[in-house]
Amino acid sequence: MIKQNMTAWFFEGGVIGLPKNLLGLMEPLGLTFEDIGKIVYLLYCGCDQIDPKDQYAISAAKTLHAKGIVHWTVDEKTVDFSPMFDKISQFLGEMPVHIEQKGFSSEELNYSDLIKRFEREQGHFLTLKEKQEIMEAVQRYNWSYDLIYHIFTFYQKNYRRHSYDFGFFCKMAFTAKVEDTDSFKRFVDNLESSNSRVQEVLRRIGKYNNPTEAQKEMYLKWANLWKFSHEMILQAADDTINANNPSFGYIDAILTGWQEAGIATPKDLKEHKIALTTQKNKSAANGNKKKPPQENFTATPRDLNFLVE
Repeated sequence: MIKQNMTAWFFEGGVIGLPKNLLGLMEPLGLTFEDIGKIVYLLYCGCDQIDPKDQYAISAAKTLHAKGIVHWTVDEKTVDFSPMFDKISQFLGEMPVHIEQKGFSSEELNYSDLIKRFEREQGHFLTLKEKQEIMEAVQRYNWSYDLIYHIFTFYQKNYRRHSYDFGFFCKMAFTAKVEDTDSFKRFVDNLESSNSRVQEVLRRIGKYNNPTEAQKEMYLKWANLWKFSHEMILQAADDTINANNPSFGYIDAILTGWQEAGIATPKDLKEHKIALTTQKNKSAANGNKKKPPQENFTATPRDLNFLVE
């Protein structure tokens, strides 16, 4: 029990990842394990949140600045890892591309610049999977690089620990007709307001717990991908009343059937139920029209020779 409690405490504040590629480049970059510790600590502090009273952070920034690993801006108390990324680019045989920190437009960027911007500002290398997902979003949705930057940054801060990946998040945004930063903001506001809607669905099926991440994501699938209104989702919840254990899985099965049948509105649902009732009554009527069994009056031959007058 003590070990479990200590483990929970140890990880409850979050985890700072250290890319294996950086460890593999320690020698070319002239880094010691002490330098690695300083980098990790600066990432923990936040590149733009160095406390003037944190002498260890300031010492780490000065040491790494002297080694040409970071830019240490004394006046603004900020750390920029651009020099480290430039050295890595040169070691890998790529020419470093410098991007102004004040802002950028989609016309001034290409895919490579966008990736470097992400890595520079987040202080770590993107995984191959993340790069592929960003490239797929660029090619599939024809969004500007500025919009991709906002979407990916928002996803990393708020949704990267969810069970769905960035590709699925982009699909939801595209289905919600996200075309620019304003429409993306409306999409985000809708995501944040969906929590109360999920709670309402839970109450309809007699559940009063806080929504789980899986339930929130399922609701987003119904609303954003399948385009069901909240009214239709509540109707599906009401249709689970005869189930032994109503659940989101049961609602999902109902909505799956409706989607496949092309039912999208309350009017569609009403007409569908009327059609089912009519078909059921017709089948029952046809069943009652079976011919009644006919009696068999065919005489059976009998031998009467034994009779005596």
